[in-house]
Amino acid sequence: MENITVTMLGTGSPRPDVKRSGPAQTLTIGNETILIDCGEGTTQQLLKADIPPESIKQLWFTHLHSDHTFGYGQFLIGGWGRGRSELTIIGPKGTKAFHEKILDLYQEDIDYRCSLGRSEAGIRDVQIIELEQAGPVENPLSLNLTVEPMVHNVPTYGYRVEVDGQVIVFSGDTAPHDGINKLAQDADLLVIDACLTVGKFSPALEKIWDELQKEHCSTKQVGEIATEANVKKVVLSHFLPEADPEKAYRETAQYFTGEIVVPEDLDQVEVKRHVLK
Repeated sequence: MENITVTMLGTGSPRPDVKRSGPAQTLTIGNETILIDCGEGTTQQLLKADIPPESIKQLWFTHLHSDHTFGYGQFLIGGWGRGRSELTIIGPKGTKAFHEKILDLYQEDIDYRCSLGRSEAGIRDVQIIELEQAGPVENPLSLNLTVEPMVHNVPTYGYRVEVDGQVIVFSGDTAPHDGINKLAQDADLLVIDACLTVGKFSPALEKIWDELQKEHCSTKQVGEIATEANVKKVVLSHFLPEADPEKAYRETAQYFTGEIVVPEDLDQVEVKRHVLK
């Protein structure tokens, strides 16, 4: 049975925070590491976590909001520059157009590097798999991967991976709904949007608070989702600068009796193996 670890590269939000990078996680299964989302600073965070960016050959976008994609150009070109020769991206409809815009933006840069003798493999032959509905997704690693649409203001998908009887779920950004409960059912580890946890309101947050209720989760809702779905361990993420980690833990614990992780950037979370009897 392979070791499974999730690394919380970035636990922040669209609003810059010196303590938290943009949203990104890795899922490491044995010797393979998959990147989930690619917020600002992701490549630097990979290096800090001792994960060579060029070793990652799969990237899964939950959605294409700026805070989940700002780091893609550096990841794509920087990882290729360090030797990556193949890459597959899974994401919602629009992912291919987004990728091609990055190539267009840096066309002269890429042309120059290719003129020095660098192969185009890994940058101009990236495989794009666009999601359009719930269900299983074929992928190069032949993982048991299922997606479910989330409730957000752009097309968003949560990911469920089953490996050796272990279930790991990444919600992306979402409001509570039946789909996330279904996706997270009996998960060993659920990484979930807990954007609506705050300590002290700022004027900027007060202006948009009502709208945020329609597309993100509170810690109470996270606890309720984890309980209803029979989740074993829940990992909160997508924190605004106003977030109070201790308050987030306490509020979640009122509605969920399983293991709760309120991570900092670069924290690693192991998926515990089942003991077969």
